[in-house]
Amino acid sequence: MIRGVILFLLLNLTVLPANAQQDKLVLRLTKESSALFKSYKFFVQEVEDKRNLPGAGLGKVIAFGKEVPVVLPGKAESELFNYWSFAAPKKEQGYLPVYITVKELSINEKRIGPNKVTGDIKLHVQFRWYRNMQPVELTGYQTSANYTRPEQDYAYEKLLKQLLDQSLASLQKWMISNAGKTPALAQNLKVVFKELTNPTSTDTVFYSPKRPLVWDDFKVRNGKPGSRYAAAVFTSFAYEGRSYPKDNDVVVEIGLKIFMVKSMSWGRPESRTASTLRHEQIHFDITRLVVEKFKERLRKADLTIEDYDSEIQYQFLEAFREMNHDQEQYDGETGHGLNAAAQAAWDRKVAAQIDAVYQVQ
Repeated sequence: MIRGVILFLLLNLTVLPANAQQDKLVLRLTKESSALFKSYKFFVQEVEDKRNLPGAGLGKVIAFGKEVPVVLPGKAESELFNYWSFAAPKKEQGYLPVYITVKELSINEKRIGPNKVTGDIKLHVQFRWYRNMQPVELTGYQTSANYTRPEQDYAYEKLLKQLLDQSLASLQKWMISNAGKTPALAQNLKVVFKELTNPTSTDTVFYSPKRPLVWDDFKVRNGKPGSRYAAAVFTSFAYEGRSYPKDNDVVVEIGLKIFMVKSMSWGRPESRTASTLRHEQIHFDITRLVVEKFKERLRKADLTIEDYDSEIQYQFLEAFREMNHDQEQYDGETGHGLNAAAQAAWDRKVAAQIDAVYQVQ
């Protein structure tokens, strides 16, 4: 929120023409080239008048020797939209469509003595825009000025336009200083993936095509009680994420971990052969390939800046289920490695898929 307060100003402004009627004073917001913004990345999409008394009225001033209402020619939201749109017209498709809510706009005066009038002018606006039909709050501007003047014709239009110009200037300044720093200004979501391969524990082997499993990775040398299988490898995957604004994007960086746990993997001493180890390596490869499927799920998912995290978690769970299905299918078709022909077919298929993954990377 930007707040400016000017107290007890004695303003000697050149009088600008107002529509002077004896029962009210009409202020016309004339458009001047000096009010045009030279560099900006927004345009005014809509103005809402949310004052306690919306409409054309601004307050009451001392004019024509008496207290009279001061008004705009039409409703405030229309008059302000036309004025601000002139100052910052839409030029580029990528400009931010800004909605301005007017919470306060008033001019009020009272006579405090012979030929002496005191008054105040107030402006309070809030800026926002809509992303995926959801409101995104940007910043606000609130200012007021108190003044004392002699009882004569007075340039209210000039004073009012100064405040209106300052409000847009404050938005422009805020956008410049916060560009690439706040998600509120981001218009797009960008997902990037990073494979994490640095182990944080000696009990973990992170996946690498250059580092195949060896029997020493299987710390348990006895078979699982009641199991008739020769060996078993515990593989899994996980992710960790962070997000940060960059230019006009929110970047979601997903760190992927594909790993096996040594203390949960086992192989009977009599079964530690090259063919059995190869069968277990394919299990690890399948886990790696499922991660590619997880990435593809996210590329196709409807991720939004407002709620990307829950969708990522959902797709992770779906990919985890897919991993379990693929592992069971592999063991089922190969007979846990006992069907040599099926095992050879899986070897060729998985090896080709792994090569494709790392050739692309």
